[in-house]
Amino acid sequence: MDKEFEIFYWNELKSKLKQKYPQLTDADLLRRNNTNEELLTMIALKLRKTNKELQEIIEKDLSVFY
Repeated sequence: MDKEFEIFYWNELKSKLKQKYPQLTDADLLRRNNTNEELLTMIALKLRKTNKELQEIIEKDLSVFY
C-alpha cells in the first residue's frame, strides 16, 4: 500500500474513514513514527476488525484510489 499512504491519499482515506466510522478520532488516524502496517493494525483494532477486513473496506468501500 505504498501509493495509498502518500500524503494526499492518506488525507482522503482518513476523511472517508472518519465519515464511515465516527468512533475514530483524529488521534486514532494520526500518522506517528509507526509503520503503515502498524497504523492500519491500530485502526483495525479500534474498529474490531481484522487487518484483512480493513484492507477490503479500504479497497472496496472507500475506493479513494481508483
